[in-house]
Amino acid sequence: MSDIQPPSGAKRKRITRRDLVRTAGLTGIVGLAAGTAGGYFGAPRDRSSSAGGTGGTIKFGLVAPVTGPYAGDGQEMERGARLAIDDINAEGGVLGQQVELVVGDVGDQAPENFIQVAQRLVSREKVAAASGGYTTTTSVEFPIYADGGVPLFHTNTLQDNTDYVVDKGYDNIFQCCPTEPWYASGFQQLMEGWIESGAWTPSSKSAAVIASNDSYSISIATVMMNGLKELGWEITMYEEISVPYADWGPQLSKIRNNPPGLIFVTDYLAGDLASFAKQFASAPTPSLLYQQYGPSVPEYLELAGDAANGVIWSTTIGTLPDDIGERFRKRYLDTYGTAAGLSQSGAQYDIVRLWAQAASRAGDAYDSEKVSAAAKRLTFRGVVGTYNLGEDDLTAIPYPDQVNDSSLGMPHLTYQIQDQKQVLISPAPYINGEFELPGWL
Repeated sequence: MSDIQPPSGAKRKRITRRDLVRTAGLTGIVGLAAGTAGGYFGAPRDRSSSAGGTGGTIKFGLVAPVTGPYAGDGQEMERGARLAIDDINAEGGVLGQQVELVVGDVGDQAPENFIQVAQRLVSREKVAAASGGYTTTTSVEFPIYADGGVPLFHTNTLQDNTDYVVDKGYDNIFQCCPTEPWYASGFQQLMEGWIESGAWTPSSKSAAVIASNDSYSISIATVMMNGLKELGWEITMYEEISVPYADWGPQLSKIRNNPPGLIFVTDYLAGDLASFAKQFASAPTPSLLYQQYGPSVPEYLELAGDAANGVIWSTTIGTLPDDIGERFRKRYLDTYGTAAGLSQSGAQYDIVRLWAQAASRAGDAYDSEKVSAAAKRLTFRGVVGTYNLGEDDLTAIPYPDQVNDSSLGMPHLTYQIQDQKQVLISPAPYINGEFELPGWL
């Protein structure tokens, strides 16, 4: 396992020359509350020369695990995307045409599933663009979208995906959230702040770290371990597990035999993390508990119950508890009869609308070069915050980890579960609560 360092500028909030270049010449921020799409998507145009689309519709692809162990998140993705398309079509569509969603199920996320879905969307369905929450770790499907002239917008949060796009020189594959090393460096900043303020005094300067055996989880765990070691902390345990994983007895036995000040878990499957929380709660150690991303999925709270209280988790893309986010949540609840999750539903809702805005400005939804160029120029305010994809790595930048202006970066959101409620404790100005010591401490 190689050392992975936090991205440049992760230690503190400052705008670098690179940040200034990325934001130069951008258009004004676009408010995207539900029902305000009317003026954004342009007038009808002749579609006789389009590369795809039938019967006066424009096809948009969604890559999502709608079956298998990740189906809870996949359902969130599909519902968010459909809600956006419903809103867009209700306001006249894109360039006067209705938008049709084409879903590609990647199931258990085997690489061959992503390849087959990409081939279907690009070659058979001839979609104008596609989005999704997950990709392969090797980006093996990216050339299909790049060579096929289909812009892909995703939220896989993997630095390797960004590096691949930069190395290949692709200009139509966008990562719509900051990459995973920011999770660790951002949490470390919060942790240091709690210690300095006296909000939390670690029982010991030690940590137990558990990752699933994939590059995303390992990268976050590695950055966190490197950062803690620089602060003089001891890593008392590091283990990698294969998901899905239900019996945490062996890991918890080691933790209880040598209780650390911090338990940092980067497995991101909601069911796995709920199982960990319940088994930990039966005999907790004097340790702060962080779990990666999975608590954003609604089933986590259902499975974990009261054992979730006190757990801290974060996401680099998630629906904000502000007026725009709350209107989206109400719209989602009214439509589906259930509460929206805190990440992928809002993310996919935003991405479809971001694409629609870019396609309208391009004047042709099937002109990949023009649509991609328009997407690069947008500063787009959605329900999860500000998308600023720039000209170089086509990846969102995090606030406050890299930029100190919330209007230019995607908020890195950290939540704590308190009394079975998701309380956003960072960053300001979006917070709706404060960090509290967990009950077991």
